[in-house]
Amino acid sequence: MVAGPLLLIFGLLSRRRVAIALLGGLSVAVMSFHAREGLKPVQAREWSGVVSLRSDPREYPGRLTADVDSDLGRLQLTANGRSASIVRRTVVGRRLMVTGMLRELTHPERLEYRHVRMAFSATQVSVVDGSALWRVPVDAVRTAILDGANALPAGQRPVYAGFVIGDDRGSDDEIVQSFEDSGLSHLLVVSGENVVFVIALATPIAARLRRRTRVVALTSVLLLFAAVTRFEPSVLRATVMAFIAVVGAGSGRPVDSRRRLAVAVAVLIMVDPLLVESFGFRLSVAATAGITLMAPSIARRLRGPDWFQQVLSVTVAAQLAVAPLVVPVFGPLPLASLPANVLTEPIAGFVMMWGSSVGIVAGVIGGWPALVLQLPVRAGVWWIMAVAKWCASLPLPRLNLPSIVVLGLGAVVAVRRQRRASWWRSERRRHDSAG
Repeated sequence: MVAGPLLLIFGLLSRRRVAIALLGGLSVAVMSFHAREGLKPVQAREWSGVVSLRSDPREYPGRLTADVDSDLGRLQLTANGRSASIVRRTVVGRRLMVTGMLRELTHPERLEYRHVRMAFSATQVSVVDGSALWRVPVDAVRTAILDGANALPAGQRPVYAGFVIGDDRGSDDEIVQSFEDSGLSHLLVVSGENVVFVIALATPIAARLRRRTRVVALTSVLLLFAAVTRFEPSVLRATVMAFIAVVGAGSGRPVDSRRRLAVAVAVLIMVDPLLVESFGFRLSVAATAGITLMAPSIARRLRGPDWFQQVLSVTVAAQLAVAPLVVPVFGPLPLASLPANVLTEPIAGFVMMWGSSVGIVAGVIGGWPALVLQLPVRAGVWWIMAVAKWCASLPLPRLNLPSIVVLGLGAVVAVRRQRRASWWRSERRRHDSAG
């Protein structure tokens, strides 16, 4: 295992691009091999031991599941009855004493990116005292956000929690379906967009600090938010990109978005090669690349207010970029996502920012002040849910892969024409000034 990091260090010390690419690739290969070796199943048997809860429990009819860490590696724990009630009341990071049966995973390929090695059916569960100190602020912030959601109607609470921290447990199936049919399902899960809004909130406050202190403060905010959202793959990508931007700005050498994306993906894959198995991570990288490369050119060719150009160009660019991944798995993309995103993105951004700031205060205060503080969010979530339901009912077609390819080629041609026209205009101005 030591060979992987050593290869990478030698490549970086050489400062040669070929050596960095070659040795970096070999480093990832070595660490990926060891990561997959750690997923090989052990013998199915009865087992008892101390585990640490790693994910929020999810409930299904008659059972409850969660990921736990143990001496054998990460396990997918399944519990029911009294054992399920104990796990349900346990927060991430707490330790449990469990007894049950180990068995191989039914679909291991779906859980590789989560590092799950075996399935475990618990028959007895008890809580063991003690948890990591660093989890105290994380649990406090997450609890405050979820408590703030209690000031909203019951049907809005899972939607609001999904917007802010990606916790959509308890969502109504009909609501989830309307978000999927209208192309708004990305709002119900935490994404890089949340990281952008958190940094937007923290930057004006941190701007009063000295340069190094500001970098440390913003980095701490990024790490806290990543921990609150359970280190989701898309959040990891956005967090590393934001960290690079913060360090670049603090050192007086800003890094452009394309380089930030490339470095973030390279670093994350080196640290955790199994991230490539995460569908959410691949979607996040593809959407970010599409927005970075295509959105500015698409926006220049649109007409209307600036906010309309920005929202529509980002939506089109992201949809074109993720289509090769989404269509083969989930089928054609709904064309209704274009009007749905234009009508909801500004409000969704407001809900995310409000929930990450005022929503925490509402959760701490509680009572009627929380009801008053959350009134704007209540109206915003109602609007987004209404738009999702309305757009899902529109008689608009769905785009299959060939039609999306045609649209993508059209966008590429438009971008090339735009660049060529810009080059000709600059050349003409240079020629006129020289004459």
